[in-house]
Amino acid sequence: MMVDREELARMLLDVGALKFGRFELSSGKVSDYYVDVKEASTHPEVLDAMTDALAGLLPGDAEVVAGPELGAVPLVAVLSVKTGVPMAIVRKEEKGYGTGGRLIGDVEGRNVVVVDDVATTGGSLLEAAEVVRGEGGEVRTAIVVVDRREGAEEALKEAGIELRSVLTADDLRGLRE
Repeated sequence: MMVDREELARMLLDVGALKFGRFELSSGKVSDYYVDVKEASTHPEVLDAMTDALAGLLPGDAEVVAGPELGAVPLVAVLSVKTGVPMAIVRKEEKGYGTGGRLIGDVEGRNVVVVDDVATTGGSLLEAAEVVRGEGGEVRTAIVVVDRREGAEEALKEAGIELRSVLTADDLRGLRE
C-alpha cells in the first residue's frame, strides 16, 4: 500500500503511535513528541505502509537488510519478504547459549543496509553497523522510518554511512493539533 509521507504520518497519529507531550527518549534527550514505531508495527496496514516506504529507500545493490532487536525486527522481516532481500537481526547483547553471538543471519562479504525504526543520535544504528562490520559485512546505508534530526545523520556520515528516512521531525510536528 503506497502512501505519501503526510498520509503515513497521519496513520501514525491515528493508531496512537504518535503522541505529543513531554517524553524522555532512549538517548536521554527530552522531546515534545514521541513516535512509537513498535506500537505502529502491530497494525498491519501501518506496517505495510511503513515497509513499502522503506523499500523505496533501499539501494538497488542491497544484499541484506539488518536491524537491531526489538523495534526493527518487524520492519526487516516484512521488508525482506517484500523485496526478496535476505535479513539479519542484531541482538542487543551476546547470548551465552546456543550459537551465541550478536548477529543472526549471514552478512559476510555482503552489502548490508541497516534498518531501524527511529534515529535520534544514531547510537543504535552505529552499534548495529559495528556488529555487522565485525562479521564481515559492508554498511554504506541506513534507513529509518523517522529521523528526529538530532545528530544521527552527521554521526552516521562520519562512519561512512548515508542515512535515509521516510519521515522527519518536521513531518510529525506538523500534525500537532
